Formats: sequence, C-alpha cells, structure tokens
Amino acid sequence: MPPKKSNLNNASSNGSRRKRVERAQQLPEQIETRNAAQRIRTAESRAQESQEQRDERLQQNITRTRAARERNIATVRVLDRQRQRISRSLTRASFVRLAFEYAPDINYSAHSKIAIGGMDKLHRQSTEHAGIHTRCDDLRIFKAKTLGRLYTVHPKQRECFYLRLLLVNVPGPTSFEFLRTVNGRVFNTYQDACRELQLLEDDNHWDLTLADAALTSTPNNIRQLFAIILTTCYPSQAQSLWEKYKNCMTEDILHRIRQTNQCQNIDYTPEMYNETLVLIEDLCVLISNLPLNHYGMPSPNRPATDLVNTDLQRENQYDHGSLATIIMNSEPLLTAEQKIIYDRIMLAVAAEQGAVASSGIAATLLDGGRTAHSTFKLPLDVHNKPDAICNIKKNSGIAAVLRKSSIIIWDECTMAHKYSLEALNRTMQDLNSNNKLFGGAILLLSGDFRQTLPVIPRSTFADEINACLKQSFLWRSVEILRLTINMRVQLQNDPSAQIFSEQLLDIGNGKIELQPNTQCIKLPDNFCTVVQDKNELIQSIFPDIQNNYLNHEWLSQRAILAAKNVDVDEINFQIQQLLPGDLMSFKSIDTVVDENESVNFPIEFLNSLDIPGMPPHNLRLKIGSPIILLRNLNPPQLCNGTRLVIKKITGNILETTILAGKFKGKVVLLPRIPMIPSDSTIPFKRLQFPIRLAFAMSINKSQGQTMSICGLDLENPCFSHGQLYVACSRVGKPSNLFVLAKDRLTKNIVHRLVLH
Repeated sequence: MPPKKSNLNNASSNGSRRKRVERAQQLPEQIETRNAAQRIRTAESRAQESQEQRDERLQQNITRTRAARERNIATVRVLDRQRQRISRSLTRASFVRLAFEYAPDINYSAHSKIAIGGMDKLHRQSTEHAGIHTRCDDLRIFKAKTLGRLYTVHPKQRECFYLRLLLVNVPGPTSFEFLRTVNGRVFNTYQDACRELQLLEDDNHWDLTLADAALTSTPNNIRQLFAIILTTCYPSQAQSLWEKYKNCMTEDILHRIRQTNQCQNIDYTPEMYNETLVLIEDLCVLISNLPLNHYGMPSPNRPATDLVNTDLQRENQYDHGSLATIIMNSEPLLTAEQKIIYDRIMLAVAAEQGAVASSGIAATLLDGGRTAHSTFKLPLDVHNKPDAICNIKKNSGIAAVLRKSSIIIWDECTMAHKYSLEALNRTMQDLNSNNKLFGGAILLLSGDFRQTLPVIPRSTFADEINACLKQSFLWRSVEILRLTINMRVQLQNDPSAQIFSEQLLDIGNGKIELQPNTQCIKLPDNFCTVVQDKNELIQSIFPDIQNNYLNHEWLSQRAILAAKNVDVDEINFQIQQLLPGDLMSFKSIDTVVDENESVNFPIEFLNSLDIPGMPPHNLRLKIGSPIILLRNLNPPQLCNGTRLVIKKITGNILETTILAGKFKGKVVLLPRIPMIPSDSTIPFKRLQFPIRLAFAMSINKSQGQTMSICGLDLENPCFSHGQLYVACSRVGKPSNLFVLAKDRLTKNIVHRLVLH
C-alpha cells in the first residue's frame, strides 16, 4: 500500500491554501501596497549583490526561461498531434455517420442545435456552419464543433477521387451503394457513376451531344455542331463519332440527289459522305483555319488548292451587282462630311472591301464582319505580349486573303489593345514581304475615344491609357477624318433627341461639373427617367414580360446595363424568375490544367470561381431566356457577343435562335465546350455552355449595340473611362433611357489625355 501523507505536509498544504484565499480577498489598494513593498525589497537585495551573484542569478533566469519554452513547444507538438488525430477522425467519421445514418423521416432543420443544414442537402456549404451536434430523437450524431472538410484527392487515386466527386455532388447519400446508384441503376464503380451523372469530360459526352442533335435537328445544323465539337473540344475518338452519325449529317444530300434523279431507292454512297466531309472541313477551316486531318478525321477527296481557296471564295461570294446598286442608291444620301470621307477612301483603295471588328458586337452588325481575334488569329493574351504576331501561316487561305486585300476595316478600334494592331502590322509586313506599314495595305479604323478603352485585368488608369491605340507608334501615321453629325438625330427629326445628343457629348467630354464635396456629376433633369429601385427598373424595361418574352423582336430591342458583373448576374436571375416554365440547372466540369496542381485546387474551389468572360459553374436557364455568346464558335454567325434566345433545352445541347444581325432568326445549336480563362491567375478549364443570360449585360459588352429601350443600374457607379457615355448612348432620345441613380448622382470617369 502507498504510504499516507504526513500531517506536516497536510499542514503546509492547508497553510498555502489559506494564504491564497487571503490574497484573493485583498482590496486593490492592499495588493498595490504589497507589490510596492516587494519591489523595494528586491531592489535593495540586488543592490547588495556582488558581480558573481548577479551573473549566477541571470544564468538561472536564462535556464528557467529555456526550460519553460521547451515545455511549451513539447506541449504544442502534443496538442498538434491530437488535433490532427481528431481532424482525421472527424473527416472520416463525421461525414460517414451523418450521411449513412441519415433518416429521411426526421426533419433535421427543426432541431435548432443542429446547425449543419438540412441533411438532404449535405454539401460543402455544410462545413461553414458550426453547431453542437447532440442526440436527435433516437439518432446518434457525431459530437464535434464543426463538420470537417473532405480531404483533397489526386486524380491518380482514381476510385478515391471519383468517390470524393460523388460525395460533393450527390445530396444525402445513405450508403456507398446509394452513391453508385444513378436513375435506379447501380454501377459497379464510382467512375461509371460519375460518367453517368456527366461529372467527367470524355468522348461519351460528345456522343450524347450528337445523339441529342440527331433526334430533331437538320443535317446542316448537325454538321455545324460537329465542326464546333472538333475545333473547340478535340474529341479523342473523332472518327468513331463520324462513323456513328455520318448518315444524320448526309441526309439532306441524299434527299437532294433522290429529288434530282426522281428515285427514292438511292442509298448513301461514298461520294455523298465525301461531300459531307468537304462541307465539314470548310467549316473547320472557317473556324480554326485547320483541315479535318488535324482532328483525327479522314481527309475528303478534294483538290489540294480548295482548302487555300476557301477563304478567298468566301470573300468573293458577295453579289457584286447588288452591292454596286446599294452604293449607287446610297451615295446621293451621304452628308457633306460623309461624302468627303467616302471620296478620300475611294481615292486610296479599290471598291472591294472586307470588314473586321474589334469586338464581337460590332462583328454582328457588319455584313461579312468577323472579330479581329478570329480573323487575324490574335493571341488571347495579346495584352501581355508586346512583340506578338498573328498565328497565320504564309500558305494558308487567310494569308492569301490578306495579301490580296486593298483595305481592312477595323470597327470599334478604341477597344482594341495597341499590341493587337502592332501584331497585325508585323504579320502583314511578313506576308507581303513589304516593310511599309501593314505591308502596304490600307487600314481604315473607326471608333470614338469617348467610349471604353481596352480592358486590362487588375489594371490602373495609367495601364488603360498606355494600352490605348493613341500610345502606339502607329498613331503618328494615322490620318484623322472626323464625322460630327449625329445621324440618329437627323433621321428622327425630334428636338428632344438633339438636346439629348448634346448632353451625351458633354458627358463623353467630361464637361459636366462635379457636385460640391463629391466625385459625382448630377444627370440633367430632361436627360432620362429616374427610377427608385431595381423592381421599377425591371418593370420599365421589361413590362409584362410573362406575356411578351416570346416576341423576339420585342426582346432584342431592350436590355439593362450595369458596370459590374455581379449586378448584371443579379438582375438577370431576378428577371428570369418572372418567366413561366421550369428552371433547369447545368453544372460545369472544372479541372486544373496541370494535373499535379489538383491537390492545391479542390473541385469545390474551382466551382466557386466566377470569372468575367466565362460562364458560371451553375448555369440556370429557362426556355425563352435571352443569352449572349462568350466565344467565337462559327463566325460570322456565332461571334463573341452574339445575342440569342433559348428555343429548346436538352441535356447536352441548347437549341437557340439568333436575335439580331444578318443571321437574325437562324436556329443554331450550342454544345458545352472547354474554356480556359486567358487572364486568370489559376490555370483551370471549365466545360460549360459558352453563354450567360442577357436580360442585362455589362456596359463594356453593350458597346456597339443600338437599343429601343435601355435601363441603366448605377447603384454601383461606373469605374472606367467612357462607361457612362457608352451606356447612355445606346438609345437616341431621353424618353427611352431609364436610370437607377440616387438623387441623379453618379460617377463619370473621363481621361482627358485620351480625348486630345
């Protein structure tokens, strides 16, 4: 038996306890007096110390401090190991218990102490809520302050990776078999379940896309869809897809030959398939300037010169007679200013003209227009490459077109980065073996420097100005021709439109004075209709939308503009909620470009990224919603900025109708495509429909469009040069402009250096 403690020790312990109690009961004055006396005694004692005693005391202090620090470090290490064990057990056990002990007959949200959200929606958001998990009815839930996150898994750990992917995307799993069950079918592996849920990017996705199109679409639309898949998605089994769906793509050719020969017994022949391949290859060359064999497809039997001549044929296919008639009828209608400029240009170049637009919006407005990036094959990140050149081979079709071009018309040039024009200059000099500017060709630039400047991610005002065309060495060679007459005002013959035009110029030139003690201007009283909130703004621009949304003409003439994408998204979703019909959700497949970085960027994090110029991870759509295209898919029909309306939705394609421009009313198919943001610090790829809703759009995206009715949300004011001017000038008179701005006050950013 252990020895009993002595009475002496007990007495000492009781005495110490008694002293602690007495000290705790002392008043603050008594404590201060006691501490002061202690400091005096210590000072007197140290004053009488010898040097050896002082050194010994300091050494003891150092030893005690070091020992205490080591004890603390050891304690922290022990605590860290304990925390790691708890974290691992929490991560492994808490989710499994919460998920697999899930009881669907229990209303978890009714229990206030369980703060992890409804168990039928157990997702990553659940980890954001802390709570005390206690017994709920007869169900035991793991006790912990928070629900731990799921560990990141590298894609090389295949089954674990696919299991984790299912845990993130499947709500309320009750067992591992539940996770592998999709639409009532139990799959053998987690990978197969992920593939069935379309959580993976593989050729099966393109197969399903073409299968959906083959059910109801025309052969021409299926060919266009297949060409888009080849040029943007790079399927690994392209030839297998062709063999499976070649009859669907050739059906119209078979029908034409049967009609021509008046024989319904004619079947598909190799010649018909070859004609289909020629049409598909023409589309591929138009989109990407590459032949079919580049994509693993069989090359069609055609003369080798045909591929080079495709671009030339496109530029020469216009009806010269009808164009000459248009010129003859329009020339007498030119104003004096326009006639001077027209004659000046005609003196410099021949009558044949091609059109190139800096922005996608402008490309949809010009007959035969295409965006500069798609025509000249400019790098997507051209703003980071001062010595960039266009990706055009000397023996390509587009090179032949550029060599024969007398004039290149570049619209909305103020939005173009100076490096874009400098890259074209170097390329034209190389193609023509001519050191003159643009290889001796004439470049006609059109634009207004009161409008927005090049968009530079994470830039300052100085960066925007430096990127402007006026800062390029090319600018000193530009001959400036000015148009000062507002044709919209002249055609409307409306006095209010004339006043509105003058007020717009004052805004664009920065002549409206700032209000005292603010950085804001006050919009003139007769300039617009001011609304009080977003609901009133929506009702003013889209009145009775529940009944009018199917009227495409009505829908194409109006939009709400905002400076920031977050406001655009909020308005878009709010308006879409007003439409009848079911809301369908399409989630993207997000992956990192470098597989080795997978553990650093979990899928949930990639899903959370919402980057300008990219579709959202969770794209929610209704039939009848207007959308805007975010990529060049098939110029000039489908350019970046083309507005469309959703006609039909399937699981893998959107059947849409073009809202405006030369191809207005044409039905086109949009697939999911992989997209990599050009200006993101995180290199990732998103497989999603390349669209966003377009009830509302950003001010920069609207540049070049003319609207009948326009709304402007200025709760978050403009932040870049020319944005307010661009937004207000989408309409021609004040009665068609509705603005949400408190007390009519808003910011107007104008860089005067650019204007002069």
